[in-house]
Amino acid sequence: MSDQQPENPTIEPAKFSRAETGRQRPRLVPRPIPIVVASIFIVLALATLFMFTARAVRFDIQPTPDALEVTGGLFTWQFGERYLMLSGTYTVTAAKEGYHNLVEDVTVGEEADQRFSFTMEKLPGILTINSRPVENADVIVDQKHAGTTPLTIEQIEPGIHDIEVNSDRYLPTYTEVEIKGMRQEQRLELELEPAWAEVTLKSSPEGATVSIDGKERGETPVTLEILQGEHQVEVRNSGYKVWQSQVNVTAGEDKELPLVELVKADGRVSVTTDPPGANVTIGGRYRGQSPLEVSLAPGETYQVLLSTSGYREVERTLEVNPDEDVQLNVKLSPVLGEVRIEVQPSGGTLYVNGEAMGEPSQKLTLPAREHEIRIEKPGYATHTQTITPQPGITRQLMITLLTEAEAEIARIPETVTTPLGQELKLVIPDKLTMGAGRREPGRRSNEIIREVELTRPYYLGVHEVTNKEFTQFDPDHKPGFLGRALLNRDERPVVNVSWQDAVEFCNWLSEKQGLPKAYKRVGGEWQLVEPVNTGYRLPTEAEWAWAGRFAGGDNPTLFPWGETLPPPEEAGNFADESAEGMVPYYLKGYNDNFRGPSPVGSFPPNELGLHDLAGNAAEWVHDYYSIDRPRETLVDPTGPETGNYHVIRGSSYMHGRFGELRWTFRDYGDKPRPDVGFRIARYVE
Repeated sequence: MSDQQPENPTIEPAKFSRAETGRQRPRLVPRPIPIVVASIFIVLALATLFMFTARAVRFDIQPTPDALEVTGGLFTWQFGERYLMLSGTYTVTAAKEGYHNLVEDVTVGEEADQRFSFTMEKLPGILTINSRPVENADVIVDQKHAGTTPLTIEQIEPGIHDIEVNSDRYLPTYTEVEIKGMRQEQRLELELEPAWAEVTLKSSPEGATVSIDGKERGETPVTLEILQGEHQVEVRNSGYKVWQSQVNVTAGEDKELPLVELVKADGRVSVTTDPPGANVTIGGRYRGQSPLEVSLAPGETYQVLLSTSGYREVERTLEVNPDEDVQLNVKLSPVLGEVRIEVQPSGGTLYVNGEAMGEPSQKLTLPAREHEIRIEKPGYATHTQTITPQPGITRQLMITLLTEAEAEIARIPETVTTPLGQELKLVIPDKLTMGAGRREPGRRSNEIIREVELTRPYYLGVHEVTNKEFTQFDPDHKPGFLGRALLNRDERPVVNVSWQDAVEFCNWLSEKQGLPKAYKRVGGEWQLVEPVNTGYRLPTEAEWAWAGRFAGGDNPTLFPWGETLPPPEEAGNFADESAEGMVPYYLKGYNDNFRGPSPVGSFPPNELGLHDLAGNAAEWVHDYYSIDRPRETLVDPTGPETGNYHVIRGSSYMHGRFGELRWTFRDYGDKPRPDVGFRIARYVE
């Protein structure tokens, strides 16, 4: 039956849904426009706050870097060449090719406008040094051994460096090189010059032993390599006299000595006379003055002639045997002459060769030789002269004594003294060539050649002006200290004075002595009075150069002590071992026994009797600094009429570099320095 239900029907659950109890609440949907407006308001508020609280900061970096970055802080905004930054600590990083990276921490303070300045340091350079014709030469850079050639120094700091190259049997080579840095490669090619020459020596007979400075070097004929300089040469052969000679060898100049003719061994003659000092002539040949020992060839007869001024000649004949000692003792007889002396006014005392002889007006009988006559009388200048009587002739001397005032007018003194007790020496000038040639080792570009003629004799201070002397003019002057060196001791040269201070001291000293002032003010600047008068002043550069380098002779040296470094003992007060750490360059191995300046006159004077023209304090001179090269000869030059700086001459106790120690070194300045003082000068009245 179709309408019947199944026996086991399936029951399925129906889906349940909660009955709606009311209306649902609407969901919140963000609206963009209010949010954007609020954000803009917040940003503007923060920007306004930043603008009112930020500081304008500028970074000056030399040279201009390729890249600059400022990090740290909450916020930094670059505005042109300035940065707007909040107070706080930042890190500045700069980079440029050829320079060390700059990394510096800066603290921005509360000031509205701030500036920070930095300088970037160049990277080291690369220097290659070669020497010819030999290698393995020692290279000394700034007085420190750096290696042997060929040498490449991979890390050498920028700036000027002293280079010295030494090799056995070659002349030392000195030069300066300016390192550009920035990892640039530079080359220095040095040509070493031989320090020897070949010397050829021959003798007759041959086979003689040759010794150089006491060391046997071979037998004749021989050619020897001998280092430059003076050498003692001896040639010895059995049965012959020793031949000796001084040989001056110049590097690179070979020479052949004249043939040495050896002479058989002589006899010996000793000659003595009463009085001593007689001229001895043997066999027509002058041999010297008695007492005298000579060697004579044996087997000959010799005529001996003895003579001296004021005594009769004596002639003797003698013979000399080989290896014989002959004694010749002779008493000489005087030859007399008369001298009649008349002195006006009368009175006083006559001295002959220092012996008092009584009343000046008298007749004297004296040996016919030179005698010193001196007449002294109170109130009159001492009269001194020499006279040589003639046998058989009566010499007459008519002498008029001068008063002290008359004698003062009649002579120019060798020295003058200031009211402070400073001594000045008379300097007789001449022509000189100032400056240095382009090939001179260590030459600076401002050491220009100038031909100068000085025509007016002048006086120059024996010493540099001392602290004790200067403080009588300026009691408030305080030289201060340099490192551990005390600069204000009385007898040390005054330093830390300007050129104007020195000029004003000279005018003060002239006024104190009643001399005309040498300087006047023109437009606020000190200038020499024209024509230059006899008041105290600073020496001109030409006067300083003449007194220092040229007055001693026709062959001025490179350094004050000679031609080579290091200076000998007692050469002067330079940057010695005690200056290590106080100055950039010092003389290794040299000790002048002073830390800093020394008391004036501590070292030997030059030929004129002047101390410390080299060493101790460098010195202001009158001239304005210039590097103009005049074509004409300068006569009594006083330098340019105007300028920004004044010339400083001479090395000081702070100088140890090759170029600074030379006579021709020129410096300049416009401010006081702890190693610069001065000395005074004036023209002869």
